[in-house]
Amino acid sequence: MRRAEQTPEHSILIQRYLDFLRLERRYSDHSVKAAQRDLSLIHTPPGQVTTTALKSILAQRHAGGAAPASLARLASSWRGFFKYLLNNGIVEVDPTLGLKTPKLTRSLPKAVGVDPLAALLAKPLPQEFRFAQAHVLIELLYCTGLRISEALTLQAEALNGSTELRVVGKGNKARIVPVVDALQARLREFVEPRQIHLLKLGKGQEASLFVSAKGLALTARQAQRDIADHAAKCGLGQHLHPHMLRHSFGSHLLQGTQNLRAVQELLGHASIASTQVYTALDFDHLSSVYDNAFPRAK
Repeated sequence: MRRAEQTPEHSILIQRYLDFLRLERRYSDHSVKAAQRDLSLIHTPPGQVTTTALKSILAQRHAGGAAPASLARLASSWRGFFKYLLNNGIVEVDPTLGLKTPKLTRSLPKAVGVDPLAALLAKPLPQEFRFAQAHVLIELLYCTGLRISEALTLQAEALNGSTELRVVGKGNKARIVPVVDALQARLREFVEPRQIHLLKLGKGQEASLFVSAKGLALTARQAQRDIADHAAKCGLGQHLHPHMLRHSFGSHLLQGTQNLRAVQELLGHASIASTQVYTALDFDHLSSVYDNAFPRAK
């Protein structure tokens, strides 16, 4: 039996929702594409979608080997879409209310040790622009806890020695992040290699702080590659990615302050529940200290 195609009206609604995620909720391109894939599985006009139909799709995906995390994300995408339609008066019933997905075991985020990061950041800026920029990005992400998407929205004016950065994160939520002296110094140091790079390309003043090999705004995917490659060249000994630096910021800050609310504000978490995962990281650190130092633990 041939599967029904989405109607033009249905496709327009999905596109409006994706634009809402991108422009108003400030979701990354990766997240928007994931939502688009999830919504493409629904071929019935929104007003005719039933809970039974959605359960059937989940069951088919599960039978096809989809992981629990994949099923949970699928249901989450649908919930967001129908909530948007309800809020805009497009549908009257939310068919996702009766959906249940397998319970996920929440894995702890990985953090890099303080000493290995300190050793990496103590190194001078590399001569090659790509790695010099990656070095600055690593220091920025670790010192501020920014998401990579937030870091890549920074403008070149951030090189002017400001003691704070204003960023707009998820849910269009703005926050102020302090810039420590070491990061200020590194940003000032980055001015010259950045200018030389743009001059070699015959480019004018690019507004974005971080730029590509062609002098355009750096993409998240390229930033991820550059950070991983630079860390490997520096002998870090583990794969480094941007979100790991954000986790390291949250974990190390909590270990030093024990102030969960402050960590929440600096990370831009909408809910304290998102920040509480760092208490588990902190407990792991304390357990390690206990096991190594307390005589009766041996």
